[in-house]
Amino acid sequence: MKRWINCMLVVLMMAASAWAGSQPFTPPPNRNAALRYWMAFADLQDHPADQATTALMEQVLEGSANWDEQRLGPIVEANSAAVLSMQRGSELPECNWGLDYSRGEAMSLGHLPKARVLARLNALYGARQIAQGDTAGAVATWLAGLRFAQCVSKGVGLIGILSAKPAFMANLHLITRAAQSGLTGELQRQVTAQLRKLPADGLDWASSIRAEAWADQQSLRNLATSTNFQQTYKDFYGTPAPEAAHPPTAGEIEAFAALMNEIVAAFQLSHEQAEEKLKSLMARADQMNPAVRSVIPGYLKMNDNREQVVREQQGLLKVLKSK
Repeated sequence: MKRWINCMLVVLMMAASAWAGSQPFTPPPNRNAALRYWMAFADLQDHPADQATTALMEQVLEGSANWDEQRLGPIVEANSAAVLSMQRGSELPECNWGLDYSRGEAMSLGHLPKARVLARLNALYGARQIAQGDTAGAVATWLAGLRFAQCVSKGVGLIGILSAKPAFMANLHLITRAAQSGLTGELQRQVTAQLRKLPADGLDWASSIRAEAWADQQSLRNLATSTNFQQTYKDFYGTPAPEAAHPPTAGEIEAFAALMNEIVAAFQLSHEQAEEKLKSLMARADQMNPAVRSVIPGYLKMNDNREQVVREQQGLLKVLKSK
């Protein structure tokens, strides 16, 4: 009887194994673009460039120099796998970098330098395509660059959006130059459709400021609970605390949060309206405890950065409408 049971178990295990082996493999779905971007970062190749070559890259990106295949081609070619991986990732609907928010201001943002490098390489990849006569490929590359820039700014704060801005502007500027030279009706429709998916001011400035305010609030709480306020202040800001500074109180942290809510709302207005509102809000900030005031960046200058992006985006829309 025992032998019969053992035989049956062997038969059943073999049947189960055969059944499992007959099932086709289905790749698990991935909706998170950041996972693809991390893989693209791993594919980046360090291709040393002298000062003259670096300057040439900048000139090509700004449109003051033509593509030089001999000098720039090898750099782009060495990083084509990374660029193409990023472009495929930009088609995915979500972007979560997996940042460790529990570390507060000590959170690692090591992806941002790599993202800046990859964004420039993508823009150069498109410049190479258009020099080779592949206008449709170049436009697709630069549109992917716009999507990538949106992801670079996700969930990080002002350093994220300031890293995303050059990437966004470089790709947008190259699309504008291509549109001025003339795009087919289909390519114009593709560009217009992509622009309609973007925020009106190019990047999500308000969300980045919310993330910045969250991080700054954590820093203020750390200052408030520190056993050595002077040392903690110096470690965080890099300078000694002013005489008038003191550990933030709960009320001061609440006032900071309320001020930041108004600053976020201001960035949802036009540049001119936001400028007037921000002047008043930054004047209020100047009256705060220096330990609180020191954590608040120059949002008027940030609003000017936003206006530069808006002008570039509106310039492209104007070109598209005129064709």
